Amino acid sequence: MLLKFDNFELKLNLDNSQTALKLAKLSSFKAQINTWGEEIYFETVNLGIKPDKNARDIVTFGEVAYWCEGNSIAIGFGKTPVSIDNEIRLVSKVNVFATFSTSTKILNNLKKLNNNDKLSIII
Repeated sequence: MLLKFDNFELKLNLDNSQTALKLAKLSSFKAQINTWGEEIYFETVNLGIKPDKNARDIVTFGEVAYWCEGNSIAIGFGKTPVSIDNEIRLVSKVNVFATFSTSTKILNNLKKLNNNDKLSIII
């Protein structure tokens, strides 16, 4: 899966979870970004994905998650309004389904994204 933003691309390495398998069946689509602190998220179609047994609300930089309550893909890259200290805490438990290679350049590009920016998701 590839996320294409205006100024950079983010290649996602999907795991073998049920969440990843369902998302991989989507057609390519475009979405609008929402931000919440140092998190971006964007809606997908409702695939009926439920939190799995490994769902958690704290992620690490480089992990990509599916927020079941919001039918959205979420990428946390720093503090959010509910973070304690320097953790990357999302609003509720999510299914981590992919990773991406991290770098300072990617972090800086993620920090430049704003609400209503657009991206293309290539499956």
